[in-house]
Amino acid sequence: MKNRILNVMILGIMMLGVAGTANSASKSKNSKTGNRDVEVQVRNVTAGSYIGVARAKAIALKKVPGANDSHVTEVHLDREDGRMVYETEIRYNNTKYEFDIDATTGEIVKWKMKKAKNKNY
Repeated sequence: MKNRILNVMILGIMMLGVAGTANSASKSKNSKTGNRDVEVQVRNVTAGSYIGVARAKAIALKKVPGANDSHVTEVHLDREDGRMVYETEIRYNNTKYEFDIDATTGEIVKWKMKKAKNKNY
């Protein structure tokens, strides 16, 4: 009788161990898949959420009356103070305009203008 109880207890412990290991393995597999899915989604949102060069150029041109595409001398994506921005430069009417435009929202986060001392602008 004692042997039978001991055998049932050992069998029960073994079954719990196997069930726990299987459950743990499936959770681990799901969490790895879940993390990978999240990473892919984050990358897609990040890459697809920028306003683009054309939109950044249009935003900057709205702030410089009379300027057009031919006056835009530079537009590139850069990281400034932890955020992605389009650095845009316009040279028009003897003045150089520089804009930092938030790559996600399109907000002008910084800008400056400088009058030329000579006719190089």
